Amino acid sequence: MKGFRPDSKALNLVFLGLVLSAPGLAEEAQGHFNLATFLGQVLNFVILFGGLAYLLRKPLNEYLKDRIEQVAARLSQAEAMKQESLQKLEEARNRLNNLAGEIQVLKEQAREEAERERVAIRQEAEKEAERLRKLAREEIETMVRLSIRDLKAYAIDLSVSLAEKKIKEKLTPELHRKLIHRAIDRLRSTHEPSVNS
Repeated sequence: MKGFRPDSKALNLVFLGLVLSAPGLAEEAQGHFNLATFLGQVLNFVILFGGLAYLLRKPLNEYLKDRIEQVAARLSQAEAMKQESLQKLEEARNRLNNLAGEIQVLKEQAREEAERERVAIRQEAEKEAERLRKLAREEIETMVRLSIRDLKAYAIDLSVSLAEKKIKEKLTPELHRKLIHRAIDRLRSTHEPSVNS
């Protein structure tokens, strides 16, 4: 940024104007009015400020031109920043509007995923229940077979035991001797024809 710096000619001219107008001001202070003095002061004033305007015109124009350019640049920069801020605000609003839609989509996806998981878990539970029912049926069938086998063995043992008990009750020593003799006779009869032949 260029600052306003008057040159030494302008300062000399201002000082000269003050020196020339000092006697007139002193006389006016004493109460006398002199037209020539007044015109001289006006002429000094015009020369002073005309010279100042002439001498300071170029630096003042450059200073004002620089200031105008700086202000214009700042205004342009401020406008660009404003446009950028408005654009960012619009993007933020769009993202906020889209965010509600995205949240809704995510909720819907989560709901669908939960439904799929629920169906998969139910199917898995049904498969597991069917497997357990099958295992239980197989185990029950095995237990029934084993129970029937044990029951048959028990029935056989019981039958044998009852038969033995009945035989023991009916088998008297006399009947026992008769059975033994009958068995011996049968053995003799089966062996005698082979011996004779």
